[in-house]
Amino acid sequence: MKKLISTYNEFLIERINTNTSYDLILEGGAAGHMMHPFDDKSLTFDDFRKFVTAGLQGEMTFDEEPTEKTDGQNVFATVKDGTVMFARNKGQMQNPIDLKGITQMFIDHPSELVRDTFTFAAQDLASSLSRLSADDQMKYFNDGKNFMNMELIYSKNPNVINYDRDVIQFHGIKETDGEGNIIGDMGAKSAKDIAKLLDGVNAKAGKVFNIIPPQVLKLRKDVDFDDKLPYFMKKIDALQNQYKLAGHDEVSRYHEMWWRDEIEKSFGDLTQDIKEGLLLRWAYGDKKTLNMRQVAKEITPEQMEFLRKYDKADVNKKYKENIRPFEDLFLEFGSIVLKNASNFVAASPDAEMQRLHNEIRTEAAKIKKGGSVDQITKVEAELARLDRIGGIESIIPTEGLVFKYNGKIYKLTGTFAAINQLLGIIKYGR
Repeated sequence: MKKLISTYNEFLIERINTNTSYDLILEGGAAGHMMHPFDDKSLTFDDFRKFVTAGLQGEMTFDEEPTEKTDGQNVFATVKDGTVMFARNKGQMQNPIDLKGITQMFIDHPSELVRDTFTFAAQDLASSLSRLSADDQMKYFNDGKNFMNMELIYSKNPNVINYDRDVIQFHGIKETDGEGNIIGDMGAKSAKDIAKLLDGVNAKAGKVFNIIPPQVLKLRKDVDFDDKLPYFMKKIDALQNQYKLAGHDEVSRYHEMWWRDEIEKSFGDLTQDIKEGLLLRWAYGDKKTLNMRQVAKEITPEQMEFLRKYDKADVNKKYKENIRPFEDLFLEFGSIVLKNASNFVAASPDAEMQRLHNEIRTEAAKIKKGGSVDQITKVEAELARLDRIGGIESIIPTEGLVFKYNGKIYKLTGTFAAINQLLGIIKYGR
C-alpha cells in the first residue's frame, strides 16, 4: 500500500510543500455560502469570546456595521456598455444575460410568483442601473466583470419570512476575472455608494421594487448581560478545555482531536497508517490519500465491511455530533443578539413575529397528532433544537445578522434554521 502520511504534522508539511488545500469538514458549511462562525476552522476560541462579548454588549461592529440577512431570492447584476446584464450562477457570470434573457429564463417556471419576482425586479434594475453615469458604470462594474449581489424581496412571494414591502436589497459588489471566478469583494460600502448614486438620479424607486442598501441593524445591550456573559464563556471554556487547548488555538485543533478519538474508539485495531488516512478522509475531505481498495487487502473482510458501512452511513451523523455543541452555542447566542436587534426590513416585525410563533405551535401540534412516524420524529427533533437555543418565543422575523471580522463575512441566524426546517416538514413533509 502507498505509504500514508503518518502524523498530523507531516500532513501540514505535505500541504505546505505541495500547495495543497484541505478544508476541515464541518456540517453546515458549504463552498460559496456565507459562514456561521462555527463553520470557520481558522477562528480561535478567543475569537469566539470576542464575538460573544461584543454581541451581548450590542456592539457587533468589527470591520463594518452589522446588517440584516434577508430571506428572499438572490441574483447578480452588472452593467456592460450601458446595458444591464444578469447572472444566477458562475456560467452566467462569465456570459451574463440581458433583460430578455432573464425573462426567458423564468418564463416556464412553475411558480407564477417566482416568475414575477425575477421579471419585475429585472425590469426595474434595467431601468435604474442604466441611469448611472458612464464613469460610475465603469468604476463599479468594470465593463461587465463586476456584479452587484442582491436579494429580491417580493411581498407576494414569501419564503419563511413574510415581508410587507417590495425591495431589492443590495449587498455589495463581487469582482470577477471575466471568467466567472470571484476574485474580490468591494463590500457593503459599494452597495451603499450605488444606492446613493441612484437616489441622486431619482432611480431608486422602480415600478414594483424600491432599491435599498444593506439594512443596518440597531443592537442594544442584553438586559441580562452580567448573567449571559459568564454563561457563554463557560461553554467556550468547556470546549477549549476538553482537549487542553489554549485560547489562541484554532478550533480546527478541537475537531481534529475529536476525530482522532472517534477513529481510535471505532477502529483502534487498525494500523496507525490507516487511521491517519481515515482522519484525512473524514475530517479533511481528502479521499485520495487513503486507497480503500488497498486497505481491503490489508484488513479482514469483517473489518472492511464495518469500515465501508461507517464510511457510507455513519460519517454524516458523526459530523453533526462533532459540530453540534458549537452550532448550539452560536445559534443560542445569535437568538439573543437578534432579540436585542431592531430596524428590520419587515415593516411590521412584531406582527410577523407573532404569526411565526402561532404557525409553528399550531402546525407542529397537527403533525404530532396526525403525521407519519417520520414527520413526527423530524418535527420533535427540530422542536428540541429550537428549545436548546431559546424556544419558540425566541423566534424573530429575520433570517439573521451579517457581520464582517478580519475581512471575512459571517452570519448569526439564531432560530431561523430550525423554523426553516420545521416549516419545510409542515408544508412539504420533507
